[in-house]
Amino acid sequence: MCLPNRGRDWSMEDKARVAAEIGAASRSGGYFFLRHHGIAADLLSAVYEETRRFYRLPVAEKTKYNAGERSQFLGYRGLGREKSTAHAGAEACEQYRIGNTQGSLGTPVAADFYHAPFVQGACLFKRLVDLGDRVFSACADDLGLPEADFDTSMNSPMHRLGFNHYGVGHAEEIGNTVDYAMSPHVDLSIFTILTQNESGLEVRGPEGEWICVPPVQDALFVFLGDYLQRWTNGLYVACEHRVRQVRTQRLSIQYKHRPGHDAVVSPLDRFVGEGKPARYGLFDTGGQYVSFLKSLLGSG
Repeated sequence: MCLPNRGRDWSMEDKARVAAEIGAASRSGGYFFLRHHGIAADLLSAVYEETRRFYRLPVAEKTKYNAGERSQFLGYRGLGREKSTAHAGAEACEQYRIGNTQGSLGTPVAADFYHAPFVQGACLFKRLVDLGDRVFSACADDLGLPEADFDTSMNSPMHRLGFNHYGVGHAEEIGNTVDYAMSPHVDLSIFTILTQNESGLEVRGPEGEWICVPPVQDALFVFLGDYLQRWTNGLYVACEHRVRQVRTQRLSIQYKHRPGHDAVVSPLDRFVGEGKPARYGLFDTGGQYVSFLKSLLGSG
């Protein structure tokens, strides 16, 4: 699907069309390609090169930016650092995160320190925040919800941008025997916007099959996370996904649109009622989310 240009080119008809298309995809599989998104190809190319450059650094240089609770989980997650939720091993990739922080939580080192290796990435992050706001607005329009309904949840949003490196031989290096590099999971986010330089991402199809998501020129891939599914009581579908083992070096750039640190996500009143009991409990995107990350990475 295509987003219309920003500003005065957003006619009422454009908004209604985009909202309907995003809504239909969100109800069926929870994923879609997005064209005319406004992210310059040159900027994406620059961020890919920046990502290659970082992962070529010696391990001692990369680990200066190690992620953990003290950094609000910004920074570097080394090969095998993240535990799998599906098997006894770890994820066969290197990862790095930049993004917003919450001042009330305290950060002993400024977030700018963790952003330093990704100057172009920080520029991309700002543009993806804007794009994410536009996609979220379209979701609200489709659902017939005033955007103001989400104001308290989106106070100081903890958006994240990740740079992932999947290398040939990574699985063997950490002793994995499964046939995927990133375990099947659903993102703890509103939705994720992704670009990849090589195939590898797979999404779970309606019959339970794994569907390969190819790189598509001039398009970004969007898939829904847990929070939209929870808010809509299952009307919108969170997308289970994984990354298969790679045969060539693969890079992915993934942006996660997330609520504020103090948001508690649960089914909204309009999606619960007689004959429609709440299918999901409360999820605290602050403390509960941090506990989940600590279980994957350790406190750091």
